[in-house]
Amino acid sequence: MGPRNLTKSSIVLIMFCILALFSCGPKQEKVEKIMEDGVEVVINHLEPYKLNGKLATVTLAKEFVIDTEKDDLVDIGFYQPETFDVDSDGNIYFIQWESSDNYIFKFDSKGSLLTSFCRRGQGPGELEYGGAIVVTPTREIMAKGPAQSKFEVFDLEGNYLKTVQMGRVFNPIPLQHDEHLVFWGEDTPETRKQFVGVCNSEFKNIKQLEYFQYPNSMNVKSPVNRHRLIYTVSQDKIFIANSEKGYEIQVFDFKGNLIQKIRKNFQTVKVSEEYEEKYFNRIPEGYPLLKNLYFEEYWPPFWDLFTDDEGSLFVLTPEEGVNPGEYWHDIFNSDGVFISRLSLSNSKDLHSYPFTVKSKNKLLYCLREKESGFKELIVYKMIWE
Repeated sequence: MGPRNLTKSSIVLIMFCILALFSCGPKQEKVEKIMEDGVEVVINHLEPYKLNGKLATVTLAKEFVIDTEKDDLVDIGFYQPETFDVDSDGNIYFIQWESSDNYIFKFDSKGSLLTSFCRRGQGPGELEYGGAIVVTPTREIMAKGPAQSKFEVFDLEGNYLKTVQMGRVFNPIPLQHDEHLVFWGEDTPETRKQFVGVCNSEFKNIKQLEYFQYPNSMNVKSPVNRHRLIYTVSQDKIFIANSEKGYEIQVFDFKGNLIQKIRKNFQTVKVSEEYEEKYFNRIPEGYPLLKNLYFEEYWPPFWDLFTDDEGSLFVLTPEEGVNPGEYWHDIFNSDGVFISRLSLSNSKDLHSYPFTVKSKNKLLYCLREKESGFKELIVYKMIWE
């Protein structure tokens, strides 16, 4: 065999080895997609897709805890936060249900208390009860009571700016250009309807995006574990999930145009007899609605959802997680592809009251109830691998 043939043989052997190496390596799964009425639908299965070169697994490293059971916080009247929000600097704003003084408490990005504001009362910049708090893209604080149709607006230092009337809508999430994603309801003697839509800065000219209805338990049989209508927002997308449609998440742009659907196969979770008994035992005997309440066989496929800075979507399911009190969250990347799961605790009893979880500034903020009944906010660093 001459030198030239030897060289050719060596090249062929090297090429064969390279091809064999790639063929034996991990294969990237092809993501299943279809088109329906001109809209892309991403089809996800029980197991996550394996995407080469993509970060898919998230682990949590605890950064700090704000524990409302601590004496120094109890002494200043901060002991039972209802919910919270976080600004772009990492400052945390809590709102309380009840207070004898101020309703909003501001902590810095390390968990140290900075100030409190929004006094108890009925005047401008005051609340009778604390229900919701939102940090807007324009760096303002919007706060309201649970039954109020208006928001009290403050700057980030707690100075009162204005009062905004909301009309019939609730739970706004600020979008861009002073628009909001909002929720509202309509009741009849037989049915109750819930809606989600986009409105302008004056909470008018609403474009309805989704709705569902269920029996009004005042007069007819109504399931306790009825379908859910939930929604959240990333930097440029709106996500709405209506469990009447199964495990499907509709994705809209900020103008309310449907741009994608995310579907996933899911594991059904039965409602246990133990939970049913526990639920009904909490209701006082003779309660007028008791005769109309019942449980369907299964929980809805999801319970809540939130997004992170990169547009990943986290969907809270009723499936029990790794440790007691934890539940699995399905994780979808910004393209709507199911890539991983996260076992996370955010409530002592998920089906009764799931508390708020938010992700901002590459951190995860998880408000949960302790065994003592006090609440704590655990802040984690999110590490993607």
